Amino acid sequence: MIAAMNRIAEMVGGIGNNGFEQAFYGFCHDLLQVDQCTVFRFDRQGLPHCLIAEAENSQSRSLARQLACEYTEGAYRRDPNLALEQVGRPGEFPVLVRCVTPASIQDRGYRRRFYDEALVRQELAMIAPLEGETLYCSFYRSESRGDFAHEDSGQLQQVGAMLARLLGKHAEVMHLRNRDGLYLPTPVHLNPERRARMLDELRASLLKAPGGLTRREAEICASIALGYTTLGIGLNLGISVNTVATHRKRAYAKLGISSQNELFARYFDSLNLQQH
Repeated sequence: MIAAMNRIAEMVGGIGNNGFEQAFYGFCHDLLQVDQCTVFRFDRQGLPHCLIAEAENSQSRSLARQLACEYTEGAYRRDPNLALEQVGRPGEFPVLVRCVTPASIQDRGYRRRFYDEALVRQELAMIAPLEGETLYCSFYRSESRGDFAHEDSGQLQQVGAMLARLLGKHAEVMHLRNRDGLYLPTPVHLNPERRARMLDELRASLLKAPGGLTRREAEICASIALGYTTLGIGLNLGISVNTVATHRKRAYAKLGISSQNELFARYFDSLNLQQH
């Protein structure tokens, strides 16, 4: 349970950043014992956009991303797993989960390229609604593993809505970042213990800074300095993004700064002073 909560915390903290993909795969690997996973968002026109293509090792990851590109460029039209009448249409249909064996796919060319060459033994597919669009998640086991059990489908069904919401928030923030040309730093990918220690050290340093930050203000500034987004901080701390923004504004005023870059500069200046 603790390991699963740590994985969820990593996903939440990584929303809108490149670290989210690895955290998502890590959670699904632990939950379902999978070797690869892909996630596509189908827009209202029924066109797919790849959100995640991750695997256990670099060679498999490279192939997964290559296949994801081929899929979005047109191969998706041959995918027999999709409930195409639902893709791209508004609705609140429930999360759908089904197990797919490559032998059941009649399109031999599609099966060879997307299953046989990727050494896929079985796929657990999940289709979920996303504000009028559709998420299509695929979780793959390789030849070296056994078949999915009924319990695996049940577990994915239970967490499906949560995963869909996290993926939706990640897609939303990534879209805003790409649209506005914003740079959002990737949080350091650390184990939970080291991440917590760094946050504690940063918070302690900020609490000593002139201005008199509250503990919550220092905690939020420390999270920002480690690269977490406003949304990720809010989900981590169980508060709204508006509350995060209010604390950040007050903290910046107390520190005499007005931007994230100035916070970074202040933090690194304090490190240099400590080292000298």
